[in-house]
Amino acid sequence: MRRLALVPTIVALAIFSLPVSGQDMTSVTRPEGSAALRGLHTADDARDWEAVGRLDTGVSFCTATLIAPDLVLTAAHCLFTEAGDRIADGNLTFSAGLRHGRAEAIRGVAQSRVPQGYARPVGQADMQAIAQDLAVLRLDRAVSSGTVRPIAVGAAAPVLSAVTLVSYGAEREAFPSIEDDCRVLSGFDTVQVLSCHVVSGSSGAPVVRIGPEGPQIVAIVSGRSDMAEGDVTVAVVAETLVEALIAAPAAPVARSLQGSSITIRRVGDVGASREGMGARFIRP
Repeated sequence: MRRLALVPTIVALAIFSLPVSGQDMTSVTRPEGSAALRGLHTADDARDWEAVGRLDTGVSFCTATLIAPDLVLTAAHCLFTEAGDRIADGNLTFSAGLRHGRAEAIRGVAQSRVPQGYARPVGQADMQAIAQDLAVLRLDRAVSSGTVRPIAVGAAAPVLSAVTLVSYGAEREAFPSIEDDCRVLSGFDTVQVLSCHVVSGSSGAPVVRIGPEGPQIVAIVSGRSDMAEGDVTVAVVAETLVEALIAAPAAPVARSLQGSSITIRRVGDVGASREGMGARFIRP
């Protein structure tokens, strides 16, 4: 497999939060020719993945993962409205291992942190915005490790290595699904391009590498990109950002506005390059 290169015609689509419709599906598959997704419908199916849950904001949802008894990891853009306003922490609910209306643990959020200066882009995000698209949430009550075992955060996966993705998403919001035959196709600093399949609601999903010490989160899903080689997933490497967010004071909340420091690029812009890879934000 050759290393993919971004092309000037790249188009990126957001995988942001999606309204909860209550729909349910008993099977989930990728489009023809793509690797299959498996729905984790039962306790046996979901064993070892109970730390992955759904993050609800009251009107939409993303995927999130318990990384410590009182800490959850997700994408930063999940904490903002389409207009760029920060969603109040009190409106956030994390349901670990949610399957068909039942969860291993349900917790509120006491505090959320995103990288300093992060603002949800309006239009198409540049590489700088994607590279900051990660948030750490402190829960209002810790989850017992006897109930749900957190998944540790590890170093970035090398290009061409195999990774696993567990996520919720459009028309499968009632249960998590797993894709365990993904590959890291390319990397640009802390942003990686993956072969995984994601849809609306998959933002914040953990990209996991299985090693001798068990599963470790190596990246967090930010969005998807329509490249010349086909639909791919865009993710941000987790380790350094997570350490910084846990150690640092809470960052000031930024509001996304046209004309801000975020570079907005449209499809077909002259001079579009790797900086133009990002997400065209869609309505939650």
